[in-house]
Amino acid sequence: MEELFQELLQQENVRERLIALRERLRAGEDPRRLKQLADAQGNPFGELLHHADPKVRKNAALLLGELGCQQQLTELFEAYQREETLFVRADYLKAMQQLDYSVCRPELKERLEEMTAGEIPAECQKHYREEIRQLEQMLITEGKRERHGFCGLDQPFDVVLTTNRLHRETTADEIREYPVMLTPLGVKVTGARPADLLSLRTFRELLFALNVKTVGPDPVECGKALAASDLMEVLERGLGRLERCAFRITVLGSLTLEQRSSFAKRCGFELEQRTARRLVNAPKNYEVELRLYPRRDGTYLPLVKCFGLMDERFSYRRETVAASMHPSQAALMAALAKPYLKEGAQVLDPFCGVGTMLLERDRAVAAGTMYGVDIFGEAVDKARANAKAADRKIYFVHKDFLEFTHEYLFDEIFTDMPPRGKRTKEEQEQLYAGFFGQAARLLEPGGILVMYSNEEGQIKKQLRLKGGFRLLKEYPMQEKGGYAMYIIGKRKA
Repeated sequence: MEELFQELLQQENVRERLIALRERLRAGEDPRRLKQLADAQGNPFGELLHHADPKVRKNAALLLGELGCQQQLTELFEAYQREETLFVRADYLKAMQQLDYSVCRPELKERLEEMTAGEIPAECQKHYREEIRQLEQMLITEGKRERHGFCGLDQPFDVVLTTNRLHRETTADEIREYPVMLTPLGVKVTGARPADLLSLRTFRELLFALNVKTVGPDPVECGKALAASDLMEVLERGLGRLERCAFRITVLGSLTLEQRSSFAKRCGFELEQRTARRLVNAPKNYEVELRLYPRRDGTYLPLVKCFGLMDERFSYRRETVAASMHPSQAALMAALAKPYLKEGAQVLDPFCGVGTMLLERDRAVAAGTMYGVDIFGEAVDKARANAKAADRKIYFVHKDFLEFTHEYLFDEIFTDMPPRGKRTKEEQEQLYAGFFGQAARLLEPGGILVMYSNEEGQIKKQLRLKGGFRLLKEYPMQEKGGYAMYIIGKRKA
């Protein structure tokens, strides 16, 4: 880095040296060292803001931001004000965002109002959009605005509850007071009060539907369609009167990251314009997410996620690990297994993780004594914290299940089997053989074994070898990946 910096001071290939220095920082080199070198020379990056090459000015500005050069804020802002090359202007703002730019806020606000007051020349739209987006980001992230809480729990909305695609009926069957329809994403509920749905545990997310079924595929036309829909009415019913609300657009589907980003920017800009900037595109500090789900004809289905709507169904789950199952999936398993579960049962989870399976099993049908076993100590500690938050007494044991013993038998084993990971096929076979051997020793005659696994072959093999078990029910849980839930009964003596 020192060599590059010295070459820069000698005015050797200035643009290339600036780019190389920034690449070094992105690669993980300590920015403090480069800042020390720059400060010792009176920070030449500030001088380069006057360079004839606009790309030199751009990279010098970005370096000042990346190095946190607060003393050069005034130089950056003045360079931004005098900059005539459109593609560079937004980069000055990006640099300033990494500094304390609060003293510039009034003038930044004036600049935004000036840019949005009239029509944008067609040949300038791309660069104007980016500059406006950066200005909006700076003004909306100043930290002085209050986020909108959700105040529409008792208001009627059309919503989509996203679910496991293979078991949408399980969620639909729980909804009796509103019209429902199965959709590719889950269950659409018409005219529902969110307060009446937030007690259901088998859906993943609650998203708000609009009165337009498709938008796009052109991003500008998409922005127009969203602005012409009941989007603002839906948001104001949920969040109250909106003078300004930050949103982001998430484009799903097969587009590349660059294509999705470009689509979201252009669509978001059009939506801002057509809502008189009451909706502001702020991808890093938003409270509303507009999700665009791809349709077969190339258009998109728009749905809205309001982060002000507090979903406290799984509030006990304060701790997780990387392998943790989503609690709505565990709740779905418990709902599917419910006809086989017994109230007051003695329940064991031999691979308990952070305790989610036991807690959702208990929510479905109240259990008696519950035990969780796991070889991963961190998960066991987190499981104890989650059980405490749920106000449920569960005995957690940090131990390899294959070495676990207990003084009495259990009515149920309810578990998410460990994925193969780095284990060989032979090692995985040993795990399943040991698991079924332990289950035979620990389960009461007539007891129930509920397993989530993608090892159908291993399970069917052990059922053939272990004559004391029989498969009662098999539920596929994924269209791809082979995961299924198996309900297995231990034969009575």
